[in-house]
Amino acid sequence: MKKYLLLLSALVLFVTPTIANAGTAAVGFTIASNSIDTVGKEDVDNNGSIDDTKNVSDDIYTGSIFAEYTEIEGNLAITYGVDYIPFDADIDRRSISQSSLGDKASGAASTGTNSVSASVSDHLTLYLQPGYMMTPDSMLFATFGIVRADLDGKSTSLTHTDISSSKSLDGTKIGVGIKYTDSNSGLVFKIEASETEYDTATFVTSNNTKATADLDNTAVAISLGKTF
Repeated sequence: MKKYLLLLSALVLFVTPTIANAGTAAVGFTIASNSIDTVGKEDVDNNGSIDDTKNVSDDIYTGSIFAEYTEIEGNLAITYGVDYIPFDADIDRRSISQSSLGDKASGAASTGTNSVSASVSDHLTLYLQPGYMMTPDSMLFATFGIVRADLDGKSTSLTHTDISSSKSLDGTKIGVGIKYTDSNSGLVFKIEASETEYDTATFVTSNNTKATADLDNTAVAISLGKTF
């Protein structure tokens, strides 16, 4: 439901006519500190009963490039933009030793180590930033975005066959920040805090073990760009 409300809001903003006193385009790069919280669940028999749940947090840095266009009318502004991470973001590998496992899955071993890792690639965000001009050069803004990425998951387990699979991730982003544009040099500086909620990714092994991953990301980002 949240995604459809966001799409509707975006459509309203895009089709609302504006008479802008000034419009500027900008490109630049962003460095973000991310705190990714992942809730992983395993259903060994894929019967709807969760056999194991694990909560994992990872702190990683990412770099991205952005392009945006800003229209200003009086004290109000609207920015349309796109942000793309051209590099993979790796989620740390996790391992756990197990013993005395049951034989729920074919070929289950009695002792050994389970491990899981993942990477996020082709992370693309389309965003709108309605803002309030505090000064002619400074804007306080909110961010509403639609996110898409690829999740590559790998798992080695004693209780089920190994997983090596890619899934598409969709999500929504909300945030708040401040943007300063130097009217003389055209340099753009932004700082933003945001929260991205991704849809749950589901993996099923060849012997019918179901694993799900639910990711949420809290980020603080600093951006530097140039108008043209």
